[in-house]
Amino acid sequence: MSAVTCGYGASLPFLPRWLEVERGLSGVEIGAILSSAQLARIIVGTLIATWADGVRDRRVPMRILIVASALGFAGFFMLHGFWTLFIAGFAASALSQAIMPLVEGAALRAGQTGRVPYGVSRAAASSTFIIGNIAGGALIGVYGVSVLAVWLVGNLAVAAVLSVVALKPEPVQESAAIGGFRDRLRAGAALLRAPGFARLLLGVSFIQAAHAFYYSFSVIVWRGQEISAPMTGFLWAFGVIIEVGFLALLPQIEKRVSPEALILAGGVASLARWTAMAFAPTGFILWPLQALHALTFAATHVGALRLVFRTAPDAIQGFAQTLYAALASGLFIGLATLASGALYDSFGALGYLAMSVMSAVGVGLVVMARRNI
Repeated sequence: MSAVTCGYGASLPFLPRWLEVERGLSGVEIGAILSSAQLARIIVGTLIATWADGVRDRRVPMRILIVASALGFAGFFMLHGFWTLFIAGFAASALSQAIMPLVEGAALRAGQTGRVPYGVSRAAASSTFIIGNIAGGALIGVYGVSVLAVWLVGNLAVAAVLSVVALKPEPVQESAAIGGFRDRLRAGAALLRAPGFARLLLGVSFIQAAHAFYYSFSVIVWRGQEISAPMTGFLWAFGVIIEVGFLALLPQIEKRVSPEALILAGGVASLARWTAMAFAPTGFILWPLQALHALTFAATHVGALRLVFRTAPDAIQGFAQTLYAALASGLFIGLATLASGALYDSFGALGYLAMSVMSAVGVGLVVMARRNI
């Protein structure tokens, strides 16, 4: 799956810039395209995951989704016009976003059985994301943002080939299986009735969704400050490099820190990071702010994954991980991304202050949930 994250390493920061330069879209239109699949993820993603949980060989859904994503983005980059890009972007992104929760679940299961610690597998994925940041930024600096299409589709094509030849069999345990599609949906819905679980999940969703303005408009803001594409790639990569260091230390950290405490640390760091970014800093200060990504994203993400893995039965792990992703990286970040377009058009970098408010709400929900656990 490293090829997938390598492709995302360039597309996540530079796709908004591609839409602006190559297709002439406004901030509101860019926000709408980026948010469309995110907003639908809570429905589309959970339905895909519920189907995937019913397939006896866990490799099959991943293979289908990767191939479909490669074809979807190949079509997307050939289109023009807001509405055609909106529809094609929705389809391609909905398919690609459904891949990672299944991969995360496989990594957690591998760590549980002692094969590969989760921190190691996640650090490997983050490392290839860094390659995408740096190599993608460098290529764009030389050939222009149009090269993004070749980079993303090429990496997804490589991932499709590898998913066929390299993935090892991972059958679902028959003893853990839950009957039909509706039974798995009901079991997944029951998770939300676990004490404190829903409130923690909402808190995580606010904290993760506060990345929306950064993901969508940081490159555009920095370009307005005359920060080059290669330097932008290095800035994004630096945050992920610190994240890799955090993940390398994860086994020791998790012995001392609960999932709830990891989420809370991420929320506090998020509040500080986005408040500072609202003042459009340049120079050295950007580097420590980027380093906070290890907390704002990684600590929050790991805490949430552990919480879900601890609570959900094996037979609906795909559903449970996707439920978290559908809320945190879907519905909530989709709404925040949609709002980010209007915020950027109206306020520029000050739009980050709305993300600070979201972080504060998330921290409050996590604190309240901890009192009920």
